[in-house]
Amino acid sequence: MIDDELDKFSSNVFKFLGIDKEVKGLLVKKHSNNLQILGDYSFPNTVKSWSELLNSKVLQNVTETLLQYLKKDIDSLLQESKSWALPIKKVIEIKDRVHIFLERPLAIRTALSQSIITNENILNNLNKGTSLVEHESLNSSCITSLRLRYTVKVIKNLYLLNEKCSDIKPKVFVTTRSTSKCEESRVILCGAVLNAKTGTKESSISAEELISIRQDELTLIAQHKYGVRVSTDSKWKEFIAHLGESAVAFELLQIRPSSSIKIQFDASSGSSKGVAFILYNCARLETIIRTFNEKVNEGSYPLLPDLDEIQISLLTHEDEWCLVFNYILGLPALLKICVEVSNERCEFRPHLICAYLSSMVKVFSQYYRKVRILTEPRKHLLPVMFARIYMLKSLNDTLKTCLRILNIKSVSQMYFYFLLRSLILRV
Repeated sequence: MIDDELDKFSSNVFKFLGIDKEVKGLLVKKHSNNLQILGDYSFPNTVKSWSELLNSKVLQNVTETLLQYLKKDIDSLLQESKSWALPIKKVIEIKDRVHIFLERPLAIRTALSQSIITNENILNNLNKGTSLVEHESLNSSCITSLRLRYTVKVIKNLYLLNEKCSDIKPKVFVTTRSTSKCEESRVILCGAVLNAKTGTKESSISAEELISIRQDELTLIAQHKYGVRVSTDSKWKEFIAHLGESAVAFELLQIRPSSSIKIQFDASSGSSKGVAFILYNCARLETIIRTFNEKVNEGSYPLLPDLDEIQISLLTHEDEWCLVFNYILGLPALLKICVEVSNERCEFRPHLICAYLSSMVKVFSQYYRKVRILTEPRKHLLPVMFARIYMLKSLNDTLKTCLRILNIKSVSQMYFYFLLRSLILRV
């Protein structure tokens, strides 16, 4: 069971409004941008917007706001939320909408505490394995077959993480043939890999050759960025080999599985920058945490206190809230929308995890440039550093969990730390 605190919050708002139905749509909308101005959630304060759920025939002539009509007010919402896992700090009205601002320190503490349980539950579920996801025979070395292999592995993981899959227990058959039928199984189509220049299915370049192209591309990126002879260093070559495979996997997974995907085969096209940027920031996180632990071991820093003793209120940077609210708290919601299984429909969306990771590391990278995380071991600087270390540990675990779902090795598995430690710390 993976708890979704954001979903629970939305449900609490519906219950406050006296609506217990399972509501689809965005009547209670979670925001992802401009949170400081618009708040974290909002809902329309007009009766008309809610007319289908209020079951009243006299609503057409109502001139009151929704809260007035329901005999509710902002103060009662604030009071009721005090017992919620994500309590509300303030509520304002902007153009017929009620905008909700969460009590950030309490929400962050909940997020960091729940993140440990969430990531542990996900990894435990992934280790179970499933035999209910099958695929067509693969004897080809073509790139479309490689895409199918990557897609099947991720679908198996998403299957294990979705409760509806276990409830309905549908068998899933993944295929590249749109005409395929498999009795008693839900057929999932994996689209072809096309050459971006010709627009036709690529058959002349093999999967192994594509990985080699991406490895060459990443070698050029590394030489340009670090100015080192990576092509002749055995450790660098080992790392680039792993990273090239990861780049191809990410590239083939970042488009909806049923859609065809166009690939640029030029080694200078920059197609590998996406996963390289993700893993580069994964290395940054690993380095920060390992460096902190080393300084604790050598006595430069005191031990990291328990979470209950951390001054979470010191996490006041807007990027910190964005990372916690959208990504650490947002992981269960992401996994939920990555799978849609019912008696009528069966769809898996691994591409949403790719988009989530790209967005996450973009925010973290800009935060890293603005904030110095590891500081001098002065007493007045330690509390905020401790709070940030806890946040970054949760973010790092979340990032690695997503990579695990995509079957992409994290930098710690590639022995990248010793190669990039000094380079990353001076970026």
